[in-house]
Amino acid sequence: MNRSNHCGWGGAHLPLPSLATRTFQATSKWLWFTDHFAASDTYDRARVGSEAEGMPPLNPLQLAITAILTVAGIALQIWSSAPSRAERQYALQLPSVLLYSLAAALFLFSVFPDSLTDGRALGFGLSGAAGFAAFFMLISFTWLAKTRRRDEVNAQLKKAWRENSSLRRQLVGERSTGEAPRPLAQSTRYDLPLRGSRRHRIGVVTGNLANVLGVDVWVNPENTRMEMSRVDEPTVSAAIRYHGGRRDDAGHLVDDIIAGELVERMAGRQHVSAGQVLVTGPGELMDSHQVRKIMHVAAVEGEPGSGYRQVMDLARCARNILSEVDRLAETGEPLRSVVLPLLGTGGGNSDLQHTVDTLLAATVSYFEAHPASCIRMLYLLAYTDVQEALCRTALDARPELSTGV
Repeated sequence: MNRSNHCGWGGAHLPLPSLATRTFQATSKWLWFTDHFAASDTYDRARVGSEAEGMPPLNPLQLAITAILTVAGIALQIWSSAPSRAERQYALQLPSVLLYSLAAALFLFSVFPDSLTDGRALGFGLSGAAGFAAFFMLISFTWLAKTRRRDEVNAQLKKAWRENSSLRRQLVGERSTGEAPRPLAQSTRYDLPLRGSRRHRIGVVTGNLANVLGVDVWVNPENTRMEMSRVDEPTVSAAIRYHGGRRDDAGHLVDDIIAGELVERMAGRQHVSAGQVLVTGPGELMDSHQVRKIMHVAAVEGEPGSGYRQVMDLARCARNILSEVDRLAETGEPLRSVVLPLLGTGGGNSDLQHTVDTLLAATVSYFEAHPASCIRMLYLLAYTDVQEALCRTALDARPELSTGV
């Protein structure tokens, strides 16, 4: 029975019921062609010419390009195999295979410059190095079609892992109201890179601020009067004031360094606007905790008889802090990392989830708007287990951050 669909190769007529069959037949014919290459007239002419004139010297430029293509293929394959690209790593292998095929073709026709290959596959004419490279590309596309399902499965597994982690942390954050949050004694760190950026990372550091070492800038959530807490109060302001001051052998504060400098920065003013940032030195924190600057931000407002409440525009507070750090860094200050407490949540008169989401969104937006920012790392400070759970859940849920899973 005659069939209308056929492929001509060396006079043979083969039925092609499907694209897969056509690909298999083209590949088989190509292998047959290369196995019998020694018997072709073209190869005989190349062999006779080589015997008569001697093997021509290899082209250094072609060999250099071959080496570059090979190294690029290896580097791309290593890069695409990273866990953060689990849902795409199989598809990303295709450019590597293409580079390998081009390198192999270039090397073959550098060693045998007079050799020729020609034939027809899938209706296209193939000859020379292009034909040799096209063979590898054909195999690569066939292989890629089979790995698409693996990419989909990996993407689903990554999504399920993130949802599972988020649910576990929500269970911690949604404890009964009768059970108080537990302060975290151990200082641990968890951070994620900003997707598409190697400069910026955002994370969370747990425990008491006094246990955080090696962060250049500490942020002090202060009131609009810039009056620091008494040293015996359980606040971030009190911890900064106490550890930044000079103490005697009994541990009593004898020189209130940071609070005194903050008074000088106020220059007689009674209050500042919400979100404003004043900068002081670290006092004794430079030697004890490697802190370089203290950023005092007006994050709470006080009312007689009502205590303090969180300012309305938390995002403005975060932007002003980051902008001030970058301004100082441009003057030569080596400021690369910041620890940012959950502004205004110490008194319990604020929405903790809203605070975390707002500060995180403002930080991400700032880094995206300022890709050349000198700040490499920003930590949210989580003092309790509930704060840690909310911070980590918010970090993992941000699409702008890469979880690396």
